[in-house]
Order: sequence, then structure tokens, then C-alpha cells
Amino acid sequence: QQTAGAETNSALEKLRKHLPQSWANCTSLREEYLKVDPKLGCGLDLEASDFGFSVAGVQAKPGQSLKAGDVVVAIEYRLLAGLSAPQMQASFVKRRQDGAKMQVATLEEVQYLSTLDPNVVECWDNQHQRYYYFNKKDARSGWTREEVSSSVGTASSSSKEKKAAAPIDLASFLSHGFSQQKGVPAPKKRKKADASSGGKDESDLARQEKQRWDAWNAGGQGGYTEQFFEKYKNCQSNPPKPKPDKRLQGSVGPGQGMEYMARWTGSQNSFN
Repeated sequence: QQTAGAETNSALEKLRKHLPQSWANCTSLREEYLKVDPKLGCGLDLEASDFGFSVAGVQAKPGQSLKAGDVVVAIEYRLLAGLSAPQMQASFVKRRQDGAKMQVATLEEVQYLSTLDPNVVECWDNQHQRYYYFNKKDARSGWTREEVSSSVGTASSSSKEKKAAAPIDLASFLSHGFSQQKGVPAPKKRKKADASSGGKDESDLARQEKQRWDAWNAGGQGGYTEQFFEKYKNCQSNPPKPKPDKRLQGSVGPGQGMEYMARWTGSQNSFN
């Protein structure tokens, strides 16, 4: 019996990992065996809920170890919580056999735990030897859960705002994807005019400066280029040098490489 109890507890702990986080640690989770009569069936009145099959009534025959107010969260460790009504019914009928294991909890506890803030966790204070509660979202702590829980009104209002948000435009989604759409930019505020600028603000001064630049650059060349050409219009970068006239210097002379001509021709007047 101890071995069977340990195996059951181990299986329930594995099941808790698949339950919703808000009520996975419910204390009423237990395991019961289903009784099925070949003629009378299981004698249970079940209603589909978000937590599984809630027990509305139990008939005397064949008799079950369940009572009204329980909820069957799983059968043969097939999770029923979170399924639609047809899926839940199909899963239960498929495993509805005599001796089938049902994982059961109290509906009242499960409903209460599901309404609590999932960011609030229960902790143990070793100094005061008592439990306290800690909010993981805003790092608040307190002796009661209500002190650190988020207000219900804020949560409901935020959910309403999310529901009221306009749907994404298809054309904008195809152009920008999931990135946030850029709204119309707000107009820039005009700064107050300074007394030293003659009562003109920044926009007027910028407009005046642009007009000055347009007038300066008019004509295609610009004012700076025109002034440069006007200043250096008579300048030459590389003037040609005049070539000396050699017609009065004679055809040959000393140092011109013609000394050998006198010896070869025998002329006595070769250096005119």
C-alpha cells in the first residue's frame, strides 16, 4: 500500500506540471477510481467547465467516491482541463472503464485559485515563523495576499482597453509587419521670438537665411565663383617664355661643336 501511495503521489506531481499555473498547486487534488456498471453506467451527472468535468450529481448505483462540487481534471492522466466540450466528452468516453483512475479536485478551490494574481507567490518567513506573500512583478511583499495583489479594477479596465483596441489594418500589416504603426507627427511648437533678432522667431530667421543663400547662388555659378573670376580675370597660370633670336649670332661659333670642321676643310675663317 505504501508503494502504491508513493506511485500515486509521483503521478499526481507529474500531472501538476501540465495543469494551469494558477491552480496547479491545489491541495484537494487526489485520485479516485471510476465504477462502471454494464447496465447502469457510471451514474454521474457531469458538466463541462474550464477545469474539466464538474460533478453535478452522483446516483446511488453503482455509487462513486465523488460528490457534487468535485471536478474531474483528468482521467487516466489524460488532461481534461482546457479542452472544448466535445473533446472533453470524447476523451472521457474513450477511457470510461471500470477501475479507471480519475484525477479529481474541489471545484470551489480551483475556481478561487484561478482568480488569484499569478505573480503573487507564497513564501515562508523563518524569523517570524509564518507565511508571507511576494509579488514578482513589482517586488512588493505583505502578510496577506490582498496587500500585494493587483487591483481587480485595474486588471478589468486594462482588459477592456485591449478588447476595445482597433484591429490591425491589412494594408498596413503587409507594409510594416508587426512593427508599431507610425502616427501623424505632432506639429513643432514655434519658439518665442528673441528681441535681438528683430521680433523674428527661428522659422523666420531660417527662411531669411535660405533666401540669402538662393540669391548668392543665383546665375548657375554662385556668388563666390563670380567674385573669384572677377578678381583673377587678368591672371595667367603659366605664361609662355619668349624664344631668343639666334639669327645675328652666326651659324657656328666657339663651343658649338664645330671646331673639327676647320681642320677637315682647311678653312682659315670658320669662326665668323
